[in-house]
Amino acid sequence: MVSQSVICRMTSTAVVLAGLDMSSAGAQTRPDSMACAATADTSIVGTWELVSLSWTTPDGRSVLPWGNAPGRLTYDSNGNMMGIIMHERRNVAQIGSTADPETQSQFSAYFGTYRIDTANGLIVHSVTGSLNGANASGELRRSFKMEDGMLVLGFTVDRDGVPVTRRLVWKRISTPCVK
Repeated sequence: MVSQSVICRMTSTAVVLAGLDMSSAGAQTRPDSMACAATADTSIVGTWELVSLSWTTPDGRSVLPWGNAPGRLTYDSNGNMMGIIMHERRNVAQIGSTADPETQSQFSAYFGTYRIDTANGLIVHSVTGSLNGANASGELRRSFKMEDGMLVLGFTVDRDGVPVTRRLVWKRISTPCVK
């Protein structure tokens, strides 16, 4: 239902992610007076730091596929979002060298808009641009909940015929949106 799902649009604010400047992308804008009113659940508005990324198989086995992966996720009050996550060793290269070849493809970075479906506990990321389009494009549906002040996102993917649940736990590093 439209009343249970808030649909958000991009603003014309410049978005810089991995060197991409979206200030001239022809995005729509909302007046600043709409700040915080655009989302049904303002508790997610802000910038979040990745605490953990785990994959769990049906037998209960859980792994940290990218080690202690660094990441950032941002939701603004106008419905824009961006996220980036990478393997813990992806960013250890010395100046002028490249990352370990085994970790070069182990990242996800995308931006776009989001909408919240509170009735179903979902957040939908509508991807506008991605550095890893094979794994982050179109609409990405994530379960979401707040747990002890942390934002917990989850989704299940098929990996070699086995359903693997991915769980991302985020800690707020910005001031929450206040109406």
